[in-house]
Amino acid sequence: MDYQAHILKECMESSAANPLEIVQKILQHPEFPIAGQAHHPLIAGSLISAYANAAKADNKEKLVEEGMRRANTIPGGFCAGFGADAAAIALGISVSVILTNNVKAESAGGRAKAHTLTGMGMLTVANNSGNRCCRRSTYSMLVLGANYFKNNLGIELDVVSEADVKCPLKTKNSLCNGEACKYY
Repeated sequence: MDYQAHILKECMESSAANPLEIVQKILQHPEFPIAGQAHHPLIAGSLISAYANAAKADNKEKLVEEGMRRANTIPGGFCAGFGADAAAIALGISVSVILTNNVKAESAGGRAKAHTLTGMGMLTVANNSGNRCCRRSTYSMLVLGANYFKNNLGIELDVVSEADVKCPLKTKNSLCNGEACKYY
C-alpha cells in the first residue's frame, strides 16, 4: 500500500478540525498497517490538516506534505531502538512545520513549543505499559496534540478526548494489550 498517498489524499479531502476524525477515516483502509512507520506521517499529517482546516490556512497542502515528509524520515523500529518514540516526535514536527521553525534565534520560542509538546508526548508514551502499540501511541498523541494546539498555538481544534477513541484492532493485533489498554 502507498500509505503516504493515502494519508495525503484523506488529509486534503477532509475539512475536519478534529485530527481523530481524520485518522479514523484513514485507518478504515483495510491495507493500512497495524504498526510501523506509516504511523509517523499519519500523526503529523492529520494534526497539521486539522490545524489548517481550523485556521482556514491557504497553504494546507504545503504544510501537510512537509509534515508528512519530515515524519516519514523517521525509520520503522526507531521507537524501540533509539530511546525516543516517533509518535511524540511527529507532534514536534507538526508544531515546527506550522510555526516555520528554524535554527535561528527568532525561532527560539517556536522551537521551545515544539520541544515541549515532544517532551509531553514522550512522557505520555512512557506511561503506557505492555506491548508496543502504534495505534495506542497515535491516539494518545492526537488527544495530547489537539489540547496543546488550543492552549499554546491559539487554534482550537475540535474536542478530542480519550472517550472518543474506540480501537478496532482488538481481534487483528496479535500484540494487543487487551484490557490493559485504555482504548480497548
